[in-house]
Amino acid sequence: MEENNFKKTEYHLYSYKDIDKLNQLADIKVKQLLNDVSIKAISYEEKSSPTNSFHSNVEDEVIKRDEHMREKIEQLKKDKESRTIEKELINVTLDLLEDEEKKLVELRYFSKPTRSWTSIAQDLNQSVDNCIKVRRKVIDRISTYIL
Repeated sequence: MEENNFKKTEYHLYSYKDIDKLNQLADIKVKQLLNDVSIKAISYEEKSSPTNSFHSNVEDEVIKRDEHMREKIEQLKKDKESRTIEKELINVTLDLLEDEEKKLVELRYFSKPTRSWTSIAQDLNQSVDNCIKVRRKVIDRISTYIL
């Protein structure tokens, strides 16, 4: 397996544990954007528009702000959906692994803080070298499904 795919797969596994919190943050940001009603007022130093104008600076500001907010909300929703799909993909992929392999992935990548190989090896009653060797094989299998 090429090193780049190995690193990408590990990145996805390490970030798995934060997906739910990141999705919650996205939901909060969407609510915040939807509830934000602030409008920039025109100051006295600024020249106001002529009376025959069909729109005002305030209207322009509101329209720009609304377009910007919609773009941000759409991006937040896309990011959330992408993370949700990634989580589902990892969950299904983990179900394809043997119990020992799955346990190794959970201990190494899903625990906070990340555990040492010595600690993982003790939990699995295996040597550190064997755990690292199994990890390489497992990451290779996982990468074929999630990348």
